[in-house]
Amino acid sequence: MKYTTLALLAPLIAFAQANAAPEEQESEGAWRSESPDGSYRCVIRRMPSNDERIWDSSFDNSRLMILPFADFAFDIEGRLPAKVKWTADSKFLVFTTESSGGHSPWHHTTYAFSVSAKKVVCVDDVIGVVVGSDFKLEGPHTGTFKIGKWRSEELDLDHHELVKLDISRLFSKDPKEKIESAGADQPANQPADKPPVKDQPSTPTPKEVPR
Repeated sequence: MKYTTLALLAPLIAFAQANAAPEEQESEGAWRSESPDGSYRCVIRRMPSNDERIWDSSFDNSRLMILPFADFAFDIEGRLPAKVKWTADSKFLVFTTESSGGHSPWHHTTYAFSVSAKKVVCVDDVIGVVVGSDFKLEGPHTGTFKIGKWRSEELDLDHHELVKLDISRLFSKDPKEKIESAGADQPANQPADKPPVKDQPSTPTPKEVPR
């Protein structure tokens, strides 16, 4: 009876594993993630720094490649992936990064790639400075990110907020519409890596972005 039950469960387990949402995988300086529908595969490789003035290998870059797009490559200077994830509809890839040299460890510059537009947009430029490597994706393509709040032109990490964003808005042709729809409290040209202000922590309040 025991072996019969295992034999019956085996196909169900295999089916569940095959249809589980693919997670990012990191090994030997390469991050890989397959889209939920299996149509695209993201590969982000660690690349040696091409800046001749920098001899420290900790300042390495990363290169994003999306297969089967043979003509697409995006280089992220001085940063390595922290979390890589596809949206449920397989239309967008979202990834946070961290400094490969250990600078400003609180800043996790975040990017999104659009399959249809075949381009990358910096999320920080729209919603503000992302200060958490973790993020949540829900629905077809909605993301929730942790951003820092500004006080007297200083970034206050202890008073961050959670911002929900329709990822498709990042690729709007109208820059003004893109920023307004994201509901960013601060313009994108704030000095992101300026030393943060320290204060008592507070509980972040999620903020919905108009759709």
